[in-house]
Amino acid sequence: MTRRRRPIVYAAAAWVMAVPAIALAHAFGERYDLPVPLGYFVAGAAVAVVLSFAVAAIVMRGSSRTVPGEGIVFRVGAMLPAARTACRIVSVGLLALVVYAGFAGTRNLEMNIAPTLVWLAWWVGLPLFAACIGNIWPALDPWRALFDGINALARHAGAARDISLGWTYPRTLGTWPAVALLLAFVWLEVVYPYAAMPSHIAWMALAWSALTMIGMTCFGADTWQRHADVFAVYFRTLGRFAPLGPGPDERTLVLRPPGRALVAGETDSFAMAAFVLAMLSTLLFDGLLGTQVIVLVHTALNIWMPSLVDSRGYFLGIVGMLGVWLFFLLAYLAACLATARLLRNRSTGAVARLFALTLVPIVVAYNVAHNFYYLLVQGQLLIPLASDPLGRGWNLFGTANQLPDIGIVDARLTWHVAIGAIVVGHVISIWLAHRVALREAGTPRRAVAASVPLTMLMVIYTVISLLVIAEPLVEFGDPTPPR
Repeated sequence: MTRRRRPIVYAAAAWVMAVPAIALAHAFGERYDLPVPLGYFVAGAAVAVVLSFAVAAIVMRGSSRTVPGEGIVFRVGAMLPAARTACRIVSVGLLALVVYAGFAGTRNLEMNIAPTLVWLAWWVGLPLFAACIGNIWPALDPWRALFDGINALARHAGAARDISLGWTYPRTLGTWPAVALLLAFVWLEVVYPYAAMPSHIAWMALAWSALTMIGMTCFGADTWQRHADVFAVYFRTLGRFAPLGPGPDERTLVLRPPGRALVAGETDSFAMAAFVLAMLSTLLFDGLLGTQVIVLVHTALNIWMPSLVDSRGYFLGIVGMLGVWLFFLLAYLAACLATARLLRNRSTGAVARLFALTLVPIVVAYNVAHNFYYLLVQGQLLIPLASDPLGRGWNLFGTANQLPDIGIVDARLTWHVAIGAIVVGHVISIWLAHRVALREAGTPRRAVAASVPLTMLMVIYTVISLLVIAEPLVEFGDPTPPR
């Protein structure tokens, strides 16, 4: 078997990426030699997605109306509000720890808890938990906890109303601030070369604290989090795929089939559709940074337009991320245009709002495929960091000397998990989209016709996703025949 030795990039240092010297955050000690050419895997995955559409068209013949809270409601009781309170206390403490560790801890990225806690546990692990189990971000949101705490203190001091100024949020803005903030945040994550520096993380946490507190004070906490709070919108969107959802009151939860809340209705604005496409495209752009495509583009720009190239890759990072997002958005709108003409009673914008949430399973799938290795291997750093969060030689829980086991996951397992996740995610999206089409088209024949453009788009998504995931994992040449 052909072997390529590459260094393992540990912890949050994996996120320090500049285009001229791309850090392979998901590189392995060796690449996996596929038993058959890569094209066979890609073609098989595309065929599986197409067959899932055929099965959905045959099996699902009737439409059904669902609501977000539909499912089995079970009462947890007083334990649920108590758990939320405990989570709020913990989250505020973790925010304080991140800021303090950023300023007072070591500058070594692997020995300071701030990079791993933020870029791994919070931005990789928590979204997967929100999508696969339930969205616990409302209970873990430290900024909402701080705002509500300040409000409680104000009322205790005799204030007649909360600290919100009650300004009217501009309807024209919709969720566009969250879209812009998501693109900006991902640019910091994958392009900005100092995003993993502990002190920079602390400053970013303080900056976001100031912005979100001002926003909630001006427009009210609920309004701000519904439209402009990128993290609240992000986790809420992923949480609609989860089997656990909020119940009708604070002491109940709902158990529902995964994805049920994604087909309960359309998004409230086109901006929300653009947000879902930004969730998908930014994950793919992150994956592209680990491929030779970016290197080739950077080389070509150096030759043909050197004035546009900067040494740290900022320009290419901005243009590349926006370009990938716009490409996916325009491709989605083209599919929605075709679907609107088949439905006849819906505009392109209305179709875009209807089907946008059915893409969320693809976001979840690509998140699993892209971060499986990173989460399992580099996530082990949280064990020693818990005992020595500041890198000062402490051993609070006796785990400071425990090293990550980098052999727990290899390229072969990661590849099979990636291809499985991507295929399953697209299949679920196909089924959800067909259910929405049945509801809107009225007849099975029209629903099948209306689903064809989106199915074709999802097949293209499948192929692109697998090619991007494959580049750092597998050999692209034909496997060496056994002797």
